[in-house]
Amino acid sequence: MILRPPYAADVETAYAWDRDPELAFWNGRPPISISLSAARRDYLSRWEDPSVKTFIIEAGEEDGNLRKPIGMATLYDFRKGGCELGIKIGPENLRGRGYASEAVGLLADYTFDVLNLEVLRGSTLADNDRMQRVFEKNGFEQTGNGAIVSRYDNRRYTELFYEKRRGA
Repeated sequence: MILRPPYAADVETAYAWDRDPELAFWNGRPPISISLSAARRDYLSRWEDPSVKTFIIEAGEEDGNLRKPIGMATLYDFRKGGCELGIKIGPENLRGRGYASEAVGLLADYTFDVLNLEVLRGSTLADNDRMQRVFEKNGFEQTGNGAIVSRYDNRRYTELFYEKRRGA
């Protein structure tokens, strides 16, 4: 697995993932409804934003011709010596197979070793057992919870907050 910067050629794949109702639900928002051309402008602009670090997760054979994009990860909200992470595995048949755990481990290494930050934070809905296991497997500790109203369905959910500190 590798994490690499997104390219213009990744727009259609990211667009398909953002139209997936299950992924949208776990991110607390409705599936994207704008046109592909409008989404292309948004993605390319966001991917060039220096205050956000976006990565495409690729998996497959080590031969570059056989690796393919399977997800996206983002580091954002850089403050208080740390940042937040967001992650999604796109293809439904690849979810729950350990790819998110591996990608979060790579993101943690990058956050601490390259960006020289002290803390990596994340959150997930209390019903998202998979993401809770990803955090726990990577040495994150739950630091609290709170109620959010989902833009996906206007229902109230409990959000769990996690963090991992350098050296933990």
